[in-house]
Amino acid sequence: ANDRIQIGQIGCGDRAFGLRRMLKLSAKKDPNFDFRSVCDIWSVNREKAADHAKQIFGVRPKTYKYSEELLADPELDAVMVATGDHQHARMLAEVVRAGKDCYCEKPMANTLEDAKLARDTVFAGKQIVQMGSQWLSCPYQQKVREIIRSGKLGKITRIEQSWNFNGPRWRIPIDPDIVSRP
Repeated sequence: ANDRIQIGQIGCGDRAFGLRRMLKLSAKKDPNFDFRSVCDIWSVNREKAADHAKQIFGVRPKTYKYSEELLADPELDAVMVATGDHQHARMLAEVVRAGKDCYCEKPMANTLEDAKLARDTVFAGKQIVQMGSQWLSCPYQQKVREIIRSGKLGKITRIEQSWNFNGPRWRIPIDPDIVSRP
């Protein structure tokens, strides 16, 4: 209805920080949005997020302690959910019921009951919903796909994968074939 998409964020921890940075990068191609609001029950994260948003977007967003307050904003169009994993499905359902489009971090749900709640709520609504899939678009996976498609490995008959890395979860790769973001 308005010319610019009004975006809010629920959950203001480390993952939310990364989402704000990605949103800022996307503004280079399509700057047709305002980062309108942040919500976190913990005041420390909430204030850090608002300060960070002001630093990168130039305007300090509104701050909310409770999601119900943020979702009551009639000017808000879309919400990024970056809460704890166990809250994603229920928060996604809350956002959709409020009539807002939603980007939700993965995993969508930790229980079948929560997954069904999110699914049924999304199917009953008209909102646009997207789930996070960072590792699918990660530079490592892009490079593996390129190597496989090149034929260098020959005919592949079986693939096994494990992820047992004892180190920081969000590390920057040190590989000349992979472009790292600052």
